[in-house]
Amino acid sequence: METPSVETPLVFTQWQYDEYARLSGDDNPIHVDAGFAARTRFGRTVAHGMFIFGVMSAQVARLLGGPVALTRQSLMFEGPTFAGEPLTFAVRRSSDGALIEQLADESGRVTSSGEATVGTRLSAQASRDGAVRSDGFKGLRVGMSATRSRRFDRCDVEDFTALVDDPNPLFQGEGAEVPPALIVGTVSWLLGVDLPGPGTNWLKQEYVFHRPIPAASDVHTTVTITRLRPEKELVNLSTVCRTGDTVVVTGEALVLARDIAPR
Repeated sequence: METPSVETPLVFTQWQYDEYARLSGDDNPIHVDAGFAARTRFGRTVAHGMFIFGVMSAQVARLLGGPVALTRQSLMFEGPTFAGEPLTFAVRRSSDGALIEQLADESGRVTSSGEATVGTRLSAQASRDGAVRSDGFKGLRVGMSATRSRRFDRCDVEDFTALVDDPNPLFQGEGAEVPPALIVGTVSWLLGVDLPGPGTNWLKQEYVFHRPIPAASDVHTTVTITRLRPEKELVNLSTVCRTGDTVVVTGEALVLARDIAPR
């Protein structure tokens, strides 16, 4: 039997979007440049998907109490989330133990949703074979990849947990771990800055978190195009985060490349 939903009112600010861009490196202008965003289909800046993920994780930690180890997360970005507008975040536990998350605006329109699993971390799995191929568009091709590296120190972790108001003790004090939403900010950075590039609109993401990353560790993240659908301007990518030779996060992304410039 599903548990009742717990709801929390929220309002995001442009400062929060700018601060997440600073912490993650993702300065995709669709989030931080009002002039650029005005020329997109949204008309103004929108929240980073991984900032929203961070807020969701913080609310889950507050609901469950104590250390919360996230092992799997699926996310769908169903519409834009604007600064200065009243929002409601709702979370409930389903009959199978998963946490069902939903962010909606004042009219009830769902902007983002997710499903989280907490508990024992999973073993790393190999990437799927047999990716679907298609002709390129806007200079994009299946197999193209981009990589960036980032070190998150304890100050970054403290600034991020303050930004999203996350009480999870795993991210505090000596031995603090890097929050998942900050780790995968490197994915957001790559998608929005490198591949496909500025103007990328994130639609869907799935992650598996294989092991924690201590603060002050180097994170090396790679995104690789696995499928192109030019008729819909859609791009599928695999996402992998490593520390050294150890895979710590794997996932798959779906993005809309309508607003990116041709290469």
